[in-house]
Amino acid sequence: MTTENKGYSLAVSNGANNETQEKIFLKPMSLYVPDVAVQAVAELIAGLTDPKESSSEFILTVTNNNNGVSVDKAFSTLNELKDPLNAADAVKELINIVRGYESDEETNVCGW
Repeated sequence: MTTENKGYSLAVSNGANNETQEKIFLKPMSLYVPDVAVQAVAELIAGLTDPKESSSEFILTVTNNNNGVSVDKAFSTLNELKDPLNAADAVKELINIVRGYESDEETNVCGW
């Protein structure tokens, strides 16, 4: 039996207007490369219609689309999320948490 890889979703949400931008990665291990993670977060922020600094908060979310496990991290300012070091570290941290929930599963179809 072959299970389809649904990948991981990376999303950025604007707390001021509840708008979310999301992208699916079928090979989520690429997000461990800091430049790839920073670029992905920047693209999601750019897709928000009105990402103003005065927003209440921004939320970065990683979801395993194969099993529904999702974790997020809140950023109090847009500049905090835009910071390359913060963005890369947050993406890696969230992926590691999601992967931790997978460790008990018998099959892993997300390309790890």
